[in-house]
Amino acid sequence: MKVYLAGPEVFLADATAVGVAKKAICRRFGVEGLYPFDQQLEGVAPQLLAATIFAANVEMIRRADAVVANLTPFRGIGADAGTVWEVGMAFGLGKPIYGYSNDPRPLFDRTATGLPRAELQALPDGRVAHPDGMAIEDFGLADNLMIEEAIASSGGAFFIPGDGTAKNLADLTLFETCLRALVARQTIDAGPGAASL
Repeated sequence: MKVYLAGPEVFLADATAVGVAKKAICRRFGVEGLYPFDQQLEGVAPQLLAATIFAANVEMIRRADAVVANLTPFRGIGADAGTVWEVGMAFGLGKPIYGYSNDPRPLFDRTATGLPRAELQALPDGRVAHPDGMAIEDFGLADNLMIEEAIASSGGAFFIPGDGTAKNLADLTLFETCLRALVARQTIDAGPGAASL
């Protein structure tokens, strides 16, 4: 089984090392990890680099049997935009998606920027307003409903730290949890007597 490893780790200074660690965990589960840094970019003209990276990532998602996405908030209150796009593509292709956030706080809490619910204004329709006057998404989810519902609808699962403690972006504990759940699902889907991956 091939799994595309989506996430903002590609922006880390040690992005290659994180990819190596993720792929090693994949091998322990009998899975081949496809990491965005696997592509060959030597000799690509600077003006073609963005298009080359895009095409290679799209091709890897198409080849993958599933996607595991790090949806930890990145440079803002929500997940990395590129990772979210990759989740959407995987959903459109009918692939199972497993996601995780190393931040246990719901999107509502991150959006409210620390203000207690009681101090936020209510809109006429009952929704809670941010100080900017616009409604705050309030479904108790870790990120935007379209992301989590795509994951659930794909047959996958979404994980956050069970102990309520935030982990750093590159912590791989929940990445491993996603792989364990994916492999368990594949074993069940294969039916009785199927070999475990």
